[in-house]
Amino acid sequence: MNLPRWPAVLLLVLVAPAARAADPADLFPPDTLVYAEVHDPARVAPQLAALVKGSVLEDSIPFVHQRKDAAKDLRDLNGKPELALLGLAASPELLAEFKKLGVAVGLLGYTARGEPEVALAVLTGDSPAAGAAARAYLTLTPNLRRVGTVGPVPVFQSRTPSVSYDPMGRPQVQNDKPPAEGPHEPTFAYTPGLFVAGTSRNALAAVLTRFRGEAKGSLSRAPGFKSAAAAHRQPGVFFFANVPEFCARYDAANKARGDLVGSDLYAWFKLMANPKALRTLAGSLRFTDGGLSLTVTGTFDPAHKVPLVEFLAGSGAKVELLHHAPRPAVLAATVALPEKNRAAAVIGFLDSLAKAEGELGRLPGEAVKEIEGKLKVPIADGLIGRTRAVTVVLPAKQELPKGARPLPLLVFHTEGAEVAAAFEAFVPKLVGELAGAKAPPEPASETIGGVKVFSLAGSGLPWKAAVHYARRGPTFAVGLDRRLVAAAAAGDPAASVVGGNGVPRPEEGLAVFGTLAPGEVIRLLSERPKPEGPVVPAPGGPPRRGNDGQLELQKEREDEAKALKEFVAAFGALPPATVAVRRAGDELRLEVWQPKAADGGLRAVINAGVGWADKWLNRSADAGGSFRAYGGFR
Repeated sequence: MNLPRWPAVLLLVLVAPAARAADPADLFPPDTLVYAEVHDPARVAPQLAALVKGSVLEDSIPFVHQRKDAAKDLRDLNGKPELALLGLAASPELLAEFKKLGVAVGLLGYTARGEPEVALAVLTGDSPAAGAAARAYLTLTPNLRRVGTVGPVPVFQSRTPSVSYDPMGRPQVQNDKPPAEGPHEPTFAYTPGLFVAGTSRNALAAVLTRFRGEAKGSLSRAPGFKSAAAAHRQPGVFFFANVPEFCARYDAANKARGDLVGSDLYAWFKLMANPKALRTLAGSLRFTDGGLSLTVTGTFDPAHKVPLVEFLAGSGAKVELLHHAPRPAVLAATVALPEKNRAAAVIGFLDSLAKAEGELGRLPGEAVKEIEGKLKVPIADGLIGRTRAVTVVLPAKQELPKGARPLPLLVFHTEGAEVAAAFEAFVPKLVGELAGAKAPPEPASETIGGVKVFSLAGSGLPWKAAVHYARRGPTFAVGLDRRLVAAAAAGDPAASVVGGNGVPRPEEGLAVFGTLAPGEVIRLLSERPKPEGPVVPAPGGPPRRGNDGQLELQKEREDEAKALKEFVAAFGALPPATVAVRRAGDELRLEVWQPKAADGGLRAVINAGVGWADKWLNRSADAGGSFRAYGGFR
């Protein structure tokens, strides 16, 4: 059984029945930083079956053999073990066994060198079949060797044998010393009832000792975890993070690695959410009502000031405000601005956003004060303070000049027509200030669909494109595409992101309500900017399989690119997901709902994804069918 290591671990996880009464969180220490588990798998398994219903993964035997029957060469014929494992994981037999599964994973901490310590625990109960699967993996996996123990339990890591040759040229294994334990690498252990994998023997020990009753304290009894579990531990994937402890230890790990900044995402998170104030993050990913639901809740300490929480204190986001978001759009969301201290909350949030982006120079709050004094315009009180909500639209397509930087389309929902008129009078002054002009530019105008749109040239502006703006009643729209600006000001429900898409009416009291188009998001993520310049690298790789190898490689790349395009296009058939944010006391909750994810709703996506994987595996396998990462994923 020469299975790749991690697919074999996945197979073991899926076939291993679990102890039904055990709580996986009992196996993890109380100071675990991040934790996730499959909760109530008996109810999750039928939902996973509904997810693949009608797709090629519903029955793996015809799925694999149809591809073998259509094979053109040995690689195409033999290079399908990964697809076979994928089909096996989705098979009715293994999904039935999934009901007995108990699995959890946790980030336990960091080593002295700043490396993450992670453990994956699979409760196997006392099933002979589960024990046999664990023993088979640990004994049949090539080069897996015992490198130490945790109490009486042996621990295994992969070791390439050391070979020398005797005077006759015969290979001899140098086995006079036991294999040395690696400090941080894939590590495995099994004791009846538990299979565990992790990044080191120490990571495994944290789980094994609790399973054997040799360590005190567990995550399941930690106060923050108990509160999060009571609110979010539902059938599906439950997750929990101890934010202050994670941030403190992550910062220490960065320092140990010599990285004093960390990732951009982490820096953005710290400035926006204030880790000193954010106690926990918790939530769940689950199937419900034929769709896929993601809930994430942050619990904050009210004694600390958090710009994001103060900004999202409004409660007036309604679906009608999305009538001003023309489709197609990657994302369209309406943010209800807070009733109290509105201008201060908005400017404070913009300041934290600028800091997170690493912008140099004056902050938005400083710029507002400076421009107010210079232009004699009450921006904070007269404009921001009298705007009830803002709709932000990321258009799927915009008509922009070459070299321009795309910006969102903004729609301001003000307290009255006089406020919208004040915005209209202010934009030329602001553009002139940003462009460094001595006087505000004179706008041109054009009527589109009954809406008068004003335009200002983009000379000297950072985004290198003209600015277009329009108003109708209390609504004011501004963006870089004049037709989209006209549509946003008009607010036609039928032409909006919610028109004809069956978007449900949201509950009352939301700070944010919007839609997310899965197809447009995937398309955006999959696109690569075309290289420009005097020298453009040509795609390809080293020739293979004779004189025609380069041509064959090019054909494989073209086939793969076509399959990827079909995969991306398949997401376009999905209805838009809805995004909602609400604040309740010291909690901020994000809810994302993707309808029609089950009962065949993802059939086209799964089929196209498998087709792309098939083409990628063809390009990434040798003629004998063995897999190698040739060229990598696109």
